[in-house]
Amino acid sequence: MRPSRARHAGAWLALLSGMCLTSPLRAQPTPADKALAEGLFQDGKKLMDEGKLQEACPKLAESQRVDPTVGTLLNLAVCHEKEGKTASAWAEFKEASALAASAGQQDRAQFAAKRGSELEARLTRLVLEVAQPAPGMVITLNGKELSATAATGSGIPVDPGTATVEARAPGQQPWSQQVTLDPGPSTARVTIPPLAGVAAPEPPRAAPPAPPRPAPQARPEAPAPEGAGGPMRALGFVAGGVGLAGIGVGAVFGVLTVQKAGDVEEGCSGNFRCSRADVEANESARTTAMVSNIAVGAGLLCLGAGVAMVLLSRSPEKAVAGERVWVAPSVASDGGRVVLGGQW
Repeated sequence: MRPSRARHAGAWLALLSGMCLTSPLRAQPTPADKALAEGLFQDGKKLMDEGKLQEACPKLAESQRVDPTVGTLLNLAVCHEKEGKTASAWAEFKEASALAASAGQQDRAQFAAKRGSELEARLTRLVLEVAQPAPGMVITLNGKELSATAATGSGIPVDPGTATVEARAPGQQPWSQQVTLDPGPSTARVTIPPLAGVAAPEPPRAAPPAPPRPAPQARPEAPAPEGAGGPMRALGFVAGGVGLAGIGVGAVFGVLTVQKAGDVEEGCSGNFRCSRADVEANESARTTAMVSNIAVGAGLLCLGAGVAMVLLSRSPEKAVAGERVWVAPSVASDGGRVVLGGQW
């Protein structure tokens, strides 16, 4: 392997190791940590033997995080290889080979190195190209931050599937794209276009001037009523009709009174005293006479009032200057009367 290729491989190996594992440089695990890690390892190994890789690999990864060991790391690499995550498995085999060699475990170191070399030939790689680098640009792959300078131009080992590439820079609009990565050996390329500048906020628009108010228009005059005394005129006709009806009723009772008076005079003539029927007829005649007088008097009053209201309700345009109308109704025991006068 050439030195430049080795440096790139080492960089991507460190990157993938950081994405998949927790650094082994940590405080020594406690007995409780070791017990937890051993339980997770046993569960993960059993699930992997049963082919339940989606459940087995997370348990092995958590066991390695709690208590890192070469044996757990090798099993995790095998699990990821079976799951199809070739880049993760390749990085784990490389790391396990180095750890085993430093610990004097040559068998494990050789096994891990061989499996890593076999996987390297089948890796899926992603080449990122930046059309126009921007100051402070940051590129992320599946949420993991990369240096824009180090990430571009070289094939990054990635697990097959769908990956999300994002780029952002101060004062620029962010950019992102999803890319489908086929199982290797294969290489996918993604070109990051120039980032667009952030649009400056639009200045507040001035409110449009208010339209001029239309000149006030004179309201159309309401048409003058046909007669200022229209309601009074109608009431005059009603009163006049009631008066005529009252006079008519009085006349009817007057006729009845005359008839009853004639009967009484005929029954009592030639006798020293009137019979009981004559006395009752005389009382009835007095009653009808009183009703007649009241009806005639009230009728005359209503008739006079009606005539007065009709005359007084004429419109002012038709009135003659100095014209006066007056009505003087009166009621007496023998009836009622209305005196109408005026100046024309």
